[in-house]
Amino acid sequence: MIHVMASSVIPASVSSVWGLIRDFGSLGRWLPGVKSCVIEGDDPGDRVGAVRRLEMGDVGVIREQLLALSDVDHAVTFSIIESALPIRNYRSTIALLPVTDGNRTFIRWCGQFEAAAGHAAGMEARMPTHIYPPAFNRLTDIMTAAGTRS
Repeated sequence: MIHVMASSVIPASVSSVWGLIRDFGSLGRWLPGVKSCVIEGDDPGDRVGAVRRLEMGDVGVIREQLLALSDVDHAVTFSIIESALPIRNYRSTIALLPVTDGNRTFIRWCGQFEAAAGHAAGMEARMPTHIYPPAFNRLTDIMTAAGTRS
């Protein structure tokens, strides 16, 4: 099992960042490379069990299921249920913690997965460098543009 993690500090309050993260259908707003992101069926974007369908520019369609969402812990956990990526058993958690100095948010994105033979090193390197940090940068841009600091 491969474990990857990246973290950052977003210049906005936990409640502001959480307002975006907790909507499982909002990923298209803050993850670069997403062409479209829709919640399948009539499920709301914060219902455990909801499935989102992502169209990604470089990897095609990915379907993910929301496994857990906690408004108390400001954490969301999901898994990939369908993908052309050379990975299996992907499970990911995004968690937010308040940074009291400056009313900012610490964000941590952890993932674990198994990779097909010959792809492990590449996928292990790609997730924490090419996927997670650009998402953090986009979240920072969104929060800064919205002026949401408190």
